[in-house]
Amino acid sequence: MTELVYTLVQAVHNYGTLAVVASPAVALGFRDRGADLERRLAWTLLLAWGLQAASGAGFAAASYGLKGQFPEVTGVALYSLVVKLVATVAGCALAALLLCARRLSSPRSRTVAWAACLGLAVVALTAAAPLRWYL
Repeated sequence: MTELVYTLVQAVHNYGTLAVVASPAVALGFRDRGADLERRLAWTLLLAWGLQAASGAGFAAASYGLKGQFPEVTGVALYSLVVKLVATVAGCALAALLLCARRLSSPRSRTVAWAACLGLAVVALTAAAPLRWYL
């Protein structure tokens, strides 16, 4: 049962990762397709970062619920977790900014914002690798 719970949490986390990376990549690739597509992608990105945060917390909740304690996160794993959390908060903020900020009305500023979103996704995904090894 423990393996099933962790597998389900990991699957949800993986789908969130896919959307966090794909949304800005598609927005950058199809930036001339119109504001409607870009707005849907920004909503997808915001929801995907939320899914990442929720499923990340799901790992801790699963450990606590199934083993009676939170995982011991130290050293490299702790640094990786902090990087992922910072990237998640920044990614959520940028996605929200893309949805509501009038300052990002120029095509150049929107392109920079989407590129930063993609960069944050890559950073978070890269930081996840040590967590697999150390937890």
